[in-house]
Amino acid sequence: MEAYDPDLWQDELAFLNRPGQSDIQTELIYDYRTNINSYPKWQHWLKSHPLPTLIIWGMYDLSFTVPGAWAFRRDLPAAQIELLDGGHFVMDTRLDEVARLTAHFLQAHKSAL
Repeated sequence: MEAYDPDLWQDELAFLNRPGQSDIQTELIYDYRTNINSYPKWQHWLKSHPLPTLIIWGMYDLSFTVPGAWAFRRDLPAAQIELLDGGHFVMDTRLDEVARLTAHFLQAHKSAL
């Protein structure tokens, strides 16, 4: 965790406080209400297109909990699911692990991708 900058939240706050960002974020969050109705279409697409899939998930993510990662198995039974010791921004806290897993996955599936 030495690579994680504890002040990183300040960069995010500065970005979110730029002119117009409040409206953009509000629209984005409001649009989330349509997601659940779209799930059947997305799930059908995933089942119909069984591509090699790597799912990297922070096991302490309060927004997207661990059962959400495992739910992908219903539509992608061969998906590689990796739960890392991190939260929502697991790439910020576990970048080396994410990079290693991604490189290994891409190498293992280069003929299919």
